[in-house]
Amino acid sequence: MSVVLRGADGTRLSVDHGLCSGTGHCQEAAPGAFRLADRRAWPAEGLDLAAADHAGLRRAADACPWYAITFTPGGNG
Repeated sequence: MSVVLRGADGTRLSVDHGLCSGTGHCQEAAPGAFRLADRRAWPAEGLDLAAADHAGLRRAADACPWYAITFTPGGNG
């Protein structure tokens, strides 16, 4: 199961719960963008992809040891 957020500009953030082990590296890389629950990472409630720190979301995707997070910036990313 994957959790996917899509922004109006085409920005996309996905967390694949089949791969995620809840290490928390994403929270360290992008504070405020992720929360941990049920030993999995979830996008923070109310996360606005247009206003989010895109560099932080890229760092979170790069920091995930299981490659469970993907971030694709939209038109202005």
